[in-house]
Amino acid sequence: MLTRNLPDAYRFRLHGPFLWPAARTLLAMAVPLVLLLLTDRLDLLPAAVFGALSSVYGRAEPYYRHARTLGAVAVGMVLAVAAGELIAVYAGGTPAHEVVALVATAFVGAAATVLCAAVKVGPPGGLIFAFATGACAHLPLTTADLGPHLAVAALCAAFAWTVNVAGAAVIGLTPQRRAAATALNATATALAARTDLTARHQAAVAVDAAWNGLALVGERHRDTAEHRDLVRAVHACELLLTPGAPEITPAELRAAAVAAAAGEPLPELHPAGGGVLAPPPASRWPVIRDVLRAALRPRRGGSWLLPHGLRVFTAALLAGTIADLLGFGHAYWAAVSAVSVLQATSTATSVPRMLQRVTGTVFGVLVGAAVLGAQPTLWVLLVVLVLLQWGAEMTVTINYGLGLLFATPVALLVSALGTPADPGALAANRFWTTLLGAAVAVAAAWSLPNRAWLSRVHTALARVRALSTAEPVHPPALRGALVELHEAYEQAAGEIRPALLPTEALLTTSRAAYARLDARRA
Repeated sequence: MLTRNLPDAYRFRLHGPFLWPAARTLLAMAVPLVLLLLTDRLDLLPAAVFGALSSVYGRAEPYYRHARTLGAVAVGMVLAVAAGELIAVYAGGTPAHEVVALVATAFVGAAATVLCAAVKVGPPGGLIFAFATGACAHLPLTTADLGPHLAVAALCAAFAWTVNVAGAAVIGLTPQRRAAATALNATATALAARTDLTARHQAAVAVDAAWNGLALVGERHRDTAEHRDLVRAVHACELLLTPGAPEITPAELRAAAVAAAAGEPLPELHPAGGGVLAPPPASRWPVIRDVLRAALRPRRGGSWLLPHGLRVFTAALLAGTIADLLGFGHAYWAAVSAVSVLQATSTATSVPRMLQRVTGTVFGVLVGAAVLGAQPTLWVLLVVLVLLQWGAEMTVTINYGLGLLFATPVALLVSALGTPADPGALAANRFWTTLLGAAVAVAAAWSLPNRAWLSRVHTALARVRALSTAEPVHPPALRGALVELHEAYEQAAGEIRPALLPTEALLTTSRAAYARLDARRA
């Protein structure tokens, strides 16, 4: 099971977006750092960097949702910085300092991981939050420094939000076009293999994502000719999967996908594809509410996210503690490394993540050591820092290890600017703590209890069955339950022995549910 997803470690995903999200991060970070340099306040650099790094979240979301996601991330990032700096001020220099810092880093990383997984924010999950708390907890601060640092973190996070949201005027319906193209391509694949349940489900997931994107459109673009075209295309995807739908070749759908991605007029794919409105967007609040209920009543809630959060907390705290006992500097790096690896929500997917993290760190440490060893001027150092972060954003979705080739020197430069140290020692600490944290994370993923993952599958199965037999059927709820079921099964397959998984029940229940949905649309 540990090697099931091993090839994923060195797989490159060349579908975007790359350039625009990286440009947003470049601008969100460059402007504050230049201002700090001009005002001779580089002591505020860590707070500014972490505030600006809130811009790396939700990179592929439609702008309406992206604005809300980044608002929540910005608040969380300022709180993570505040937690670290309060520890630096009130526990710094005491015997309990390192213990308190490691506990806080592990807790923040676990809590942020759970919340990001619950609402499907995507990478980097809890990683940046944990890094912010750990790094800020080791800054040489006094009580008088708290106000300026938190103000800078908040201002930089607000600027990052503004830069990202302002892009809506430039990008327009690009995220929606991309989602519609994905739905068209997935439908083409499903039509080419009608008996393949996996292809049918992937088409349903893509269509559901496209509907959510089309619902999240501002007044400027809603009900325009382009928006109506995309709505008709996604509606046609649903209809073409039903029995008795007009014959259309996968090649025609793929050609329509190319047109959708390019913003060109779309052909009429189904005679009943017009006159339909995008459904209301799915709210994230019910998911957050269920997570909070499960946290307050864990025995009754049964949320798989709580065991996952406990696993992240345990691994991060253990990795940081071992690093500290072994005498490594920046022991919190080991905790952050563990949090990073465990953003993958199953043991099987944690192993490729570990290999990517170690590989990217090895080469990234060499780059960081070379930059610090050259002893560049502050201007040059800040330019390199911004360009490295831009490179990380350009490549991290292609391959996580490739992204870390750029992100690792960023961490080294931020640490060196916050608390100057010997470049060689800094690079060595980064390498060994990363390796330790990654190893502890995989060991924790493999050894800690995983019954909650299997329980989640059975709960999702029961929900799909209930919705499939309900009269009348509620398509949005049933589609959402099917997505949840297959997601739960995929994660459980990375944790549970195949003999224990209800594979036949999943196939039978899914086919029946899709047949019910198709019959209703036919």
